[in-house]
Amino acid sequence: MTSTSHLRHFASMLSRRLILMGLCTLPLPAHAMLRRYELEPNASRAGFTYWMNGARRKGEMPVGRADFQIDPSNLAASSADVTLRADQVRAGFFLVTGILKSAAMLDTDRFPTIRFVSTAVRPAKSGRLSDGAKLAGELTIRDVTQAVTFDTLFVPRAGSAQDDLGGLTVRLTGQISRSSFGASGYKALVGDEVGLNVVMAMRAIN
Repeated sequence: MTSTSHLRHFASMLSRRLILMGLCTLPLPAHAMLRRYELEPNASRAGFTYWMNGARRKGEMPVGRADFQIDPSNLAASSADVTLRADQVRAGFFLVTGILKSAAMLDTDRFPTIRFVSTAVRPAKSGRLSDGAKLAGELTIRDVTQAVTFDTLFVPRAGSAQDDLGGLTVRLTGQISRSSFGASGYKALVGDEVGLNVVMAMRAIN
């Protein structure tokens, strides 16, 4: 190999190394900041309120599954997928629980779960995780899907430092119309508006 060939070969190798070094210094894509969180079921619940016979009542059901992917530095890139166990709803008095599970209401024999899947996250003006967000998405009840928006808070676990995001309590709150999902029975007895308050203990897994 001639000296000219040696120089060309050396220049080619050097060029490749410089390109590789440059690639290594490029900023990581935004999704690299996403942290995935899984549910701690025993510390989570879905509460709801409704009007029955002129009085405000409360009930709850378990959170069966929740999968959050959260980017604290770019909250709009986050996502959520939450499933509630409607078949395990409790409303205090067993007769009321039976009404809620009936075919005219949640019809839990056919539709045992309620699912929410986010489509957009709109952070507060500050953009900070601690200031919460509006979580828009699709809520499915009785196999009927409607667009809804929940107010969402992300709070570090009690006793944790403000910047310790290894564990979070996530709260979704909002109002829905039960009749818009086909749960239109007992109109003379049960009000149409239902308030939701879903509290989930979430643990980071990456």
